[in-house]
Amino acid sequence: MNPDKIIIRGTNWIGDAVMTLPAIAAIRSLFPDAQLDVLARTWSSPVYKHCEYTDNVIEFERTKGLPALGVISRVAKKIRGNGYKLAIVLPNSFESALIFKMAGIPKTYGYNTDFRSVILSKAIKVPGDKGTRHEIFYYLNLVEKVFGKKSKEYFSAPEPVLSVPENEKNRARGLLEKNGWNGKTRLLGLNPGAAFGPAKCWPAEKYQELAGALIETFPDSTIVVFGTEKERKTGEKICTPLGKRAINLCGKTSLEEAIGTISILDLMVSNDSGLMHVAAACQVPLVALFGSTNPVTTGPFSRQARVIRHELPCSPCLSRECPRDFICMLGITVSEVLDACQEMVK
Repeated sequence: MNPDKIIIRGTNWIGDAVMTLPAIAAIRSLFPDAQLDVLARTWSSPVYKHCEYTDNVIEFERTKGLPALGVISRVAKKIRGNGYKLAIVLPNSFESALIFKMAGIPKTYGYNTDFRSVILSKAIKVPGDKGTRHEIFYYLNLVEKVFGKKSKEYFSAPEPVLSVPENEKNRARGLLEKNGWNGKTRLLGLNPGAAFGPAKCWPAEKYQELAGALIETFPDSTIVVFGTEKERKTGEKICTPLGKRAINLCGKTSLEEAIGTISILDLMVSNDSGLMHVAAACQVPLVALFGSTNPVTTGPFSRQARVIRHELPCSPCLSRECPRDFICMLGITVSEVLDACQEMVK
């Protein structure tokens, strides 16, 4: 098997997209001369654009009012006739495999999930360690089983890496300067949100207290708060007491701008979220706070990350909202997070 054009269906969520990057690096190592393209939703496409192993990222989005089959047909038409000989489906959904089937790609491989074995050229069995090992290895296992080569043969350490060019870093510095940064102080990022639900979120009041403590501990610093529009008020709550010492970027950046800005941070403190994985892949010193989710399977895969989590009998519950007393997150103190920050900054 030596295809000259390969297309990969990327995942829809930012964190998942980051965790697929080692699998894409593995495919590149197996086919160094092939054209390697990724088909991805617009929301997660910036992750794949910052992967050094991809040649092109083909974006698509659902059209409001258009049935799912209509979207699939439209996307299939977009890639049909582009000469792809091989497709790898990283998501588990039937829809993601059907796109390549309708596009007429001769060989399509993926896991045997969501009743799609009948439309795959080869359906790979989900590994028995799914849910007990990091998700990075779930995607790597697919590559191993399709191509019959163990990842240890082409990997020393399968860490996800996002490559941010210097011009994007400079744009990020310009964005911060427009928002009051003097261009000299170190940058300490806080990410108080998480798309999955409130059970993953350390309280805003604690982030506010931490921000003040960080400024006292590192007087030559500026706090930068990240998030979507729905976190804007939380960002204001954190930043307002600090005046010009803090910048609220919630709702003010695209994902591409957020990746660029995160890449120039000196430290990031984050809930379990997509931006947490972005920080890890940008090799930024990171303190990650975990409550309802499991850092063994979805934690930051980075040697520059420190996870803070209080193990409880109900952990990990994987709930969007805590059905009990939320002690897994409420029990994390500002002082222990601050201690971890001091260790990571050193």
